[in-house]
Amino acid sequence: MKFLLPAAAALLVSAAAMADAPSKPVITGNILRLDSACDFTESSLNIQRDNLSLSATLNKAAAARLQQATGDFLNQSMVVVINDVPVSAPVVRTVINTGKVQFALGRDAADKLLPTLLETTCYQEKPQAK
Repeated sequence: MKFLLPAAAALLVSAAAMADAPSKPVITGNILRLDSACDFTESSLNIQRDNLSLSATLNKAAAARLQQATGDFLNQSMVVVINDVPVSAPVVRTVINTGKVQFALGRDAADKLLPTLLETTCYQEKPQAK
C-alpha cells in the first residue's frame, strides 16, 4: 500500500500541470485576428438548414488591419480567427477594403464561436504609454 500513495500523488501533480496548459489552439502562419466585442460595429447570423454564415461590419481600425492583411497575404492562405476560434482559411485573391466581411461557418467553428459573440467586453490590449 505504501507504493500506491506516491503513484497517486504523481498522478495528481501531472493532472494539475495539465490543467495549467493553455486551452487555446496554436495557430501559425498568416493570421488575421478579430475580436467581435472590439472590432465589430454590427454583426448578423444567417442560418439556413445546414448553412451558417456570419456577416460583420468592422470598425475603422479592424478594417485597416483587414486591408493590410489581405494586401500582405495576396495569393496566400490566411487564417481568420474570431474570438480565438479559427473560422476560415481562404486564399486571399484581392485586397479587401470595404470593412464588411462574411464567413461561412462550419459546425465545429459555429459551436465554439456563437456563444462568444454575446460577449460585450473588449479585451484587446491597449498600447502602453511611454
